[in-house]
Amino acid sequence: MPILKINDINKNVSWAIWRIDESVKNLNTLYGPLDDELKDLEAIKVEVRKQESLAARLALKHLLKKHGYDYHEIYKDEFGKPHLKDHKIQISISHTKGYGAAAINLIGPVGIDIEHHRDQIRRISKKFLHPSESKWAGDNISNLTKVWCAKEALYKLHGRTKLIFAEQLIIAEPDKSGISVGKIIDEHNHQDYSLAFSNPLELVATVAF
Repeated sequence: MPILKINDINKNVSWAIWRIDESVKNLNTLYGPLDDELKDLEAIKVEVRKQESLAARLALKHLLKKHGYDYHEIYKDEFGKPHLKDHKIQISISHTKGYGAAAINLIGPVGIDIEHHRDQIRRISKKFLHPSESKWAGDNISNLTKVWCAKEALYKLHGRTKLIFAEQLIIAEPDKSGISVGKIIDEHNHQDYSLAFSNPLELVATVAF
């Protein structure tokens, strides 16, 4: 079972990353999707994307087992946010080339995103950077990736309406331990959430909670 990393941020929030070494067939056997999930997975036509989706779900299954919970199938609400059927635990999943990831929060909302460092992020940074973030992220690929990753995690945590990344999601500079605060500004309220950053291998991983 190639769990690359598993981390308990606190007693309620945990996350895990699965490094993909298996074929779709082997991942499917390990995961054992139920009927509705099987339909969702069969709708994914690109083999690599199917691998990543299965890896993220396996990471989730591993987290739940670690905390002593039985696994229930995933369903998506009207906004596309994933939930566990017949379960109050909140979840989030993410994937990128070669990896799948999941996070759980036993008492509240959660979002996770994982990203590779890419030079292209400099070209699109103006589309997602808030002026306050430019002061600490600058033109640094690692910092820009952290901002993007954190905003994706917050977006997944929010999971209700579309948000403008450069205006409605604002990330404070992480401290030396990789902890930060992210703000969501929507029409109803302004809310701060905790952010935890990590750098497993070539990835940036961020959990919002």
